Formats: sequence, structure tokens, C-alpha cells
Amino acid sequence: MRPAVAIAELEKLKVDAAEADYFGRKPGFDSWKARTRAVFVRALGSDNNLVDRFDKVRYSLGVFTDLTPDAAFQEATRRGVRKACELIDAAIWELGLTGGDEPVDEHAYDPELWAYIKTEVEDGEWGKVASQTAIFVENHVRTWAGNPQDRNDNNLVGKALYLKVFDDASDYRLGRQASEREGWRYLGMGFAQALSNVDRHRIQTRDDAKRYALGVLGLGSLLLTQLRYEHGDILHEPAEQR
Repeated sequence: MRPAVAIAELEKLKVDAAEADYFGRKPGFDSWKARTRAVFVRALGSDNNLVDRFDKVRYSLGVFTDLTPDAAFQEATRRGVRKACELIDAAIWELGLTGGDEPVDEHAYDPELWAYIKTEVEDGEWGKVASQTAIFVENHVRTWAGNPQDRNDNNLVGKALYLKVFDDASDYRLGRQASEREGWRYLGMGFAQALSNVDRHRIQTRDDAKRYALGVLGLGSLLLTQLRYEHGDILHEPAEQR
């Protein structure tokens, strides 16, 4: 979820809490609490400390008897909602810092790859950016090279695909000298091996998730850009992937 969108949603949830008087635990309170938590998780990640603190907010008395007045229960709810709103303010502040990042320069990447992955980048879904980049690049390399097959007439995938497409005898090899061609071949194979089973959730919870994902995007774009540069006249055009 984009920081600006999350901030707008959280601001609205604060207004909803006041206008609907959730401080008095009116109907709709449980829905409000669930919606607020959903924005926290989407915008900050489930492992963020603010999510844990939000989950621990109490809206009722821990100890009471038959003689406890109704006003005490109402005050407990008010304290809980006030605390939740304080956490919303903290989340808005944190998202404001995130939203201050420099925008990603779309012109730095392969145009087709960017069009495919743009929404995930804008939403900050860095785990998806990495995994979908790997899928897109492999599918494009396979299609551009005429869908090479193994000895059993199965589609080549992952490391084997890049080994075949960037082989010295291939029409789609990259580079002029033997050492350069070997470098491109190993780059493609390494790209496939490192990202073939990428864990999107694990990436999303990294402190450097954005840097990691944009690095993957850059590497995938480099492979596509070089293929276009050297072999643009013989590439087979892929069908739309979405």
C-alpha cells in the first residue's frame, strides 16, 4: 500500500472513530478496529512494532465485579480508543517518513518490465516486485529465444534456460568476446538460481526490502535491455502476460 494512500485511510479512520463515537463502543466498533489493523499491516508490515502494540490495546476492564458501574466500562473503552488513535498518529508519522523517499525513475528500467511491475512498485509490494520481475524476465527470455526445449520437448526453465539461450552457439548469446559471453551467461544463470524460489513475505519484512527489490528490477532490466540491444531484430514477440 502506498504511504499516501495509507495515510489518507488512517486519517479517515480517526475521523470515523470520533464521528461514530466508538469511544463509547457503539455498533461498528469491531469493524473499525479490523479495518484499522488491516491498514497497519498492509502499510507497515505484520512485523512492525505498531501492529503488535495495536493488538495489545485493551478496550475493557481487566478486573470487575457485579458492583462495577457502567461508567467504568465506558471509560475503559474510551481509554482504549484514545490509545488506538495515538498509535494511528504514530503510524501516520512513520509513513510520512517513508513517503519522503525519492520516487522511482521509471526511465531507468526496461519499458515493458516497468509497465508490468509498476503497480507493485507504487504500492510498495517489494516482495512481489522481486518475484514478479524474475518471472517476467524468464518468460520474456524464453519467448524471445523461440521457446527452446529440452531433450524431452519440455520448456526450459531457470538456470537451464539461460545456459541454453546464452550459450556460445546460440543466436541470442550476449557479448563479443568469449569472456564477455561467459559473464552474461553466468549472470543469467545466477539471476535464475538466486530468485527461482524467492520468498515474497521474507523480502517484504526486510529493512532493506525496497533496495533489494529495485536491485532485482535493475538486474532483470539489464538482461532485457542487452538482449534488445544486440538481437532486437530477431526476437520473437511475447504474448501479453496479464
